[in-house]
Amino acid sequence: MDINHISMNDLFNPLSSAIQTDALFDRASFYYESCASTNDLAQTYLLHAAEGTVFIADYQYQGRGQRGSKWTSESGKNILFSFIIYPEWLTIDGVFALNVITSLAIYDALVDHLPKGMAIKWPNDLYYLDKKLGGILIETNIGDGHKIKAAVIGIGLNVNQLHFESANFTSLAIHKGNSFDRALLLTHIMDAFGSYYAHLQNGINNLLWEKYVNRLYRKTGFHIFATRNGWIERCILSVNRAGELVVAGRDGTQYCYKPKEIAFI
Repeated sequence: MDINHISMNDLFNPLSSAIQTDALFDRASFYYESCASTNDLAQTYLLHAAEGTVFIADYQYQGRGQRGSKWTSESGKNILFSFIIYPEWLTIDGVFALNVITSLAIYDALVDHLPKGMAIKWPNDLYYLDKKLGGILIETNIGDGHKIKAAVIGIGLNVNQLHFESANFTSLAIHKGNSFDRALLLTHIMDAFGSYYAHLQNGINNLLWEKYVNRLYRKTGFHIFATRNGWIERCILSVNRAGELVVAGRDGTQYCYKPKEIAFI
């Protein structure tokens, strides 16, 4: 069975309007009522599916976040999907650029609904005020010459869920008081990603990075962070091309941290 010719519309699918034929990717799509993980599903088709092929689920019973964390979501309420890309022109030392454009795509899809308080929380979350609205999981396949042969980008976004086990999570519906069309939001994310992906491929990196940094969570002022050596007070300056958070102390000294080396308090 050639998945390049399987349309979402051929499946029982409450998100059937999510894929637009005029999008940048001529993408096929799979819908599942439930699965272990959409990233795992995408991995099974890696290098065989067309670029932009999307895997969508209403529920994941083994959803994963970055660095082994779990992602839980109420069935049928949120957006849970993964898609495949083949950025063979991108080297492994530039892989964080995929995080940058994915974050910007989600931000653009949400900011009209939540114009004040939306932010990108380094390294892989979307926040509204001080609560998590969504997350990103990017897994890569490295080819010859340290080039990225393929990548699976997974996105989880809290849309219509009203109750969470943790007070650190929130959703669009909680803050707007109404439910949202998940298909339309998914379309907006994928269309925005396609545009940013094209910009990245054409070498427009500096503008993308500037836009990303300007939308960072807690970008203004000094804040408390936790490190392996204890709590510190720092201000966020930027994120470098290696994906490290660049911060400064009150004396102006700059420091760079990889994910898991520093945490927001």
